[in-house]
Amino acid sequence: MFQELDSPPGNSDPFFWTDFVELNALASPDKCFSRGDLVGVAQRGKDRGINFDPAIKWREILDFVLNRTVCFGKAYPFLISADNDTLHYAGGGSEEHLCYSNLLVASGMRHLTSAQRIPVARFFEEICFFAFSKLMPIGSEVRATWAGGGSGVVYKGTLFEKMKSVADNIRCTANFSVQDFKERDRGDGGIDLIAWHPMYDDREGLPIAFAQCGCSKEDWKFKQLEASPHKHIRNLPVMHPWATFYFMPLDLRRTDGDWAYKSDIGEAIIVDRLRLLKISEDHDLFKSFPKLVF
Repeated sequence: MFQELDSPPGNSDPFFWTDFVELNALASPDKCFSRGDLVGVAQRGKDRGINFDPAIKWREILDFVLNRTVCFGKAYPFLISADNDTLHYAGGGSEEHLCYSNLLVASGMRHLTSAQRIPVARFFEEICFFAFSKLMPIGSEVRATWAGGGSGVVYKGTLFEKMKSVADNIRCTANFSVQDFKERDRGDGGIDLIAWHPMYDDREGLPIAFAQCGCSKEDWKFKQLEASPHKHIRNLPVMHPWATFYFMPLDLRRTDGDWAYKSDIGEAIIVDRLRLLKISEDHDLFKSFPKLVF
């Protein structure tokens, strides 16, 4: 299933490197990846202009593994050997371990073939739907708006038709016309999930939330605002701007637990791997999730 597992991350962030080592352990026949394996990656990478000190990098990875062991708790499926020399995949088939492993795979899209990326991306969107639903107030209406959603999709037709339906649902007068959209555009307009609470009457002025889901290691920096009022409020002039969420399978944290790339986070509520797993644990969602086979 995996490809280019000998190609390490292009930056120095520990969470990317720890994902790289975890994914190698997950894909390995013996379910482990060692300090010596990382030395081998470094040696082979020199011919491709990849330069890093495997000893320093291994220490950084160990520190982040220990951080994940504490933060993810029983959902973390990896163990470090007693001599600190090897990372072992110790997933025992629990729902928490499976969910972590699946989110790890979704974080490593570059290691998947093009054909594999489509079902993995849809799997991630479906997980986000369940988590997003639990973040909304009791009584909220929650809808998936993603493109190519299949027979069960609520919003159908062109993007113009979908956006008209969204405007009706959130009780605002759509401020756009059919010529404002490409004629054959059947996409989602950058909105994957929406939620609103009907507030027990038919008046406008509702609590609303929009969300975007994405697996990219870099594109989140601009995609986080794809569902935001900054992009859509002119077309959807509601009485009060909606909350914007961005879901990602990355573990977007530094070793000290704070956000990585904090200066790149805009007016969006980021739900990363740790938050997704904690939401799932709190609301017993694991049984509801689709299964990703790898």
